[in-house]
Amino acid sequence: MRLLAVSACLLLACTPEPAATMSEAMSSSTGPEAPGATTTSGATSGATGDPTVAPTATGDPASTGSTTGAPAGPCGQPPPFTGVMPQTIEAAGQQRDYDLAIPADYDPDTAYPLVFAWHGRGGNGQLARLYFKVEESSQGQAIFVYPDGLPLPDMNNQTGWDLTPDGADIALFDAILADVRARLCVDDARIFSTGHSFGGYMSNAVGCARGDVVRAIAPVAGGGPFFPCVGPVAAWIAHGMSDSTVPFSQGEGSRDHWTGADGCDMAEEPVEPAPCVAYTGCDDGFPVRWCAHDEPTLGGHGWPDWAGPAIWSFFAAL
Repeated sequence: MRLLAVSACLLLACTPEPAATMSEAMSSSTGPEAPGATTTSGATSGATGDPTVAPTATGDPASTGSTTGAPAGPCGQPPPFTGVMPQTIEAAGQQRDYDLAIPADYDPDTAYPLVFAWHGRGGNGQLARLYFKVEESSQGQAIFVYPDGLPLPDMNNQTGWDLTPDGADIALFDAILADVRARLCVDDARIFSTGHSFGGYMSNAVGCARGDVVRAIAPVAGGGPFFPCVGPVAAWIAHGMSDSTVPFSQGEGSRDHWTGADGCDMAEEPVEPAPCVAYTGCDDGFPVRWCAHDEPTLGGHGWPDWAGPAIWSFFAAL
């Protein structure tokens, strides 16, 4: 029954969202609240995860990269579980939920990259996990978290994100990061963020507000950021040229922001997968990739099949 429900919800999550221009994206704010809330609870049960949504290893192989940062958290200790399980924490005075995915062959002595994945408007973390397939492409080389957005009154109570730098969802990022660091061996130099549509906006906001924490972002069909940023981050950005939900210009704005922040010039070099390009002259360690595509799914607003493997390859190489 759960698998059928998930499949039905996945189809609903793939329906186009109303146009997310800059003004509409910023109007999604649920009000500023203090970031940096403390975490409270961990796994909700002792199960090893739901086999109907367990990660698989069918994605294209990608480089596993190298672990370069100082490990955080209880390295050398067994994980609380493996597979995927829902979690509940407190952030900015609210109870919040996210799904935590730990590799089946988790090694307590290895510091793992940590990837945040933000769903689109009206979705949830479970749907993002099924749709993005970045975790699948990682083949057990990273820990993944899939936060659940809150219902937004100004968006018919559909779930979404507060994009303000001192708002509830940057506080959620801080709380989840603290929660995972406290329980698992995390590579602090390899914290990543990806997302689709409204989640792409959120990924840009996280990279901007927490540029001193996040190593790289990969927004798909999103826009932003819309406020002064903390430091540069590496960026992989994809947007459909015929996107009928989030204007192509929003993706171009994200590209232009990060090429400027990362010191790139505008000379392009083709990279895999086509039609992606890399910009030359970027600051050492802060590459920018731009994937302007003509995929027709969802009026140009879909998540391309090649995005998951490409995003993981980009993250793994850093």
